[in-house]
Amino acid sequence: MELTLSPEQQDLASVADTLLDARAPLTLAREFLEGGGDASPLWDAIAEAGWTAVGLEEDDPFGVTGLCLLAERCGTHVAPALLVDTAVAARLAAAVPSDARDDLVESIATGEATVALAALEPTSDWSLAHLTCRIHAGASGVTVLSGTKLGVHHAERADAFAVIARADADGAPAVAFIPRTARGVSVSRDAALDPTSAACGVAFDEVKIGDGRLLGGPLAAAAIAAAFDVGAVATAAEGIGAASRALAMAVEYAGTRKQFGRPIGSFQALQHLMAERHIEREAAWATVLDAARQVDLGLAGASESASIAKALAARATRSVVEGALQVLGGIAFTWEHDVHLLQRRVLECERRFGDAIHHERRLGDLIHARARARA
Repeated sequence: MELTLSPEQQDLASVADTLLDARAPLTLAREFLEGGGDASPLWDAIAEAGWTAVGLEEDDPFGVTGLCLLAERCGTHVAPALLVDTAVAARLAAAVPSDARDDLVESIATGEATVALAALEPTSDWSLAHLTCRIHAGASGVTVLSGTKLGVHHAERADAFAVIARADADGAPAVAFIPRTARGVSVSRDAALDPTSAACGVAFDEVKIGDGRLLGGPLAAAAIAAAFDVGAVATAAEGIGAASRALAMAVEYAGTRKQFGRPIGSFQALQHLMAERHIEREAAWATVLDAARQVDLGLAGASESASIAKALAARATRSVVEGALQVLGGIAFTWEHDVHLLQRRVLECERRFGDAIHHERRLGDLIHARARARA
């Protein structure tokens, strides 16, 4: 299994660090925590760098692995960005036949428009079961979208929404691409564990879906599944980035904090703890790189690998950040210490695109379906 990064991918990670050091220091995440924060310079820089289009084209030298590297760096900086949402939406928009796309969908498909993914509902999770948000015929005969979505990241600033809803025509999930400023769209800020996500509730009151802004029918199910695989792997990478920085803070602290005249990092119990958390981090990162490679190559087991990566990363990142908190001790629980900003991002990423239980259940279903197909 080849998990080494190409020179192009290594350069991409280095460039990402430079950009995020300048545009997304941890002080920006703290500004969001305290009720302020302006991510505009960061979003402009990401758009100019073309990050959301990384891995979209088959001849892209970075691939989905490159997207994961960018997401991992965003997690390290707790960057208030829509990188993964927009990358997922771009893949959904790319599934709309090119001769049917309007200008909005075309800009999404090329990664030019910043898009928030609207999938969760009060009655529906990342499995998309029991969707109540509907795509149906309105009073005037035009196709409209009605319903409410929860946990929509940066909905107050995104250019558009990629809304997963149930199509009345066949009862199957479909995707509607809706401009944020469309008539009938209302946004309300929600309380969020990770304030840098700027999570919102979004209500759609018979919002007209323009021609070329709907992905439905047989194309939709496959496109949603494939795009969500990318989202799950990239979000796993983002959580690993945040957990890795928390662990690095703990290791640095262990080398300087002294008890009984010795650095606490010299105590065997803490050495074992930090070594074990490092191994968990490395194992999770290896599964992410392998899943990204399989998604890039379109291998038959790519979806299974994506679920393995997300489930393992969800559990590992929580363990790693909790280990960091244990090493840091009482200072980690203060408002002033930055480690809880990283912990908030870890917990947000743990649930985004499905938590460990969701993906373990999905993995079982995929393996069962494959076994039945072979029987």
